[in-house]
Amino acid sequence: MNVFHEILPDHYLVLLADDQPAASAADSLERCLLQASRSRKPRVLVDCSRLQALATSHRDVLLRYHERLRRRGVQLVLVQLSHAVQRAFENLTEDARPLMLPDAPKSTSSAA
Repeated sequence: MNVFHEILPDHYLVLLADDQPAASAADSLERCLLQASRSRKPRVLVDCSRLQALATSHRDVLLRYHERLRRRGVQLVLVQLSHAVQRAFENLTEDARPLMLPDAPKSTSSAA
């Protein structure tokens, strides 16, 4: 899994993509989420559209940061999840897992 990230005006974006070996990917994900937690953004979006599945070690990192961010009032949101990625969280209660949106959130801009 490769991990890419970008600071946007209203949130921090993390993009996960299949490719890299699991061990180094978990470290990359951890570093990226640490940076996101320091960004002072109210929301961290994790785009999973390029993931076919999610390793247990990656799920555990996401769960750990979900809790850390929640304590700081920051929302961790997983977007564009495949069914396999959704299944990685199915045995958890709603409070124990991040918000999961199968589709990307729509931008809220109004036309003049």
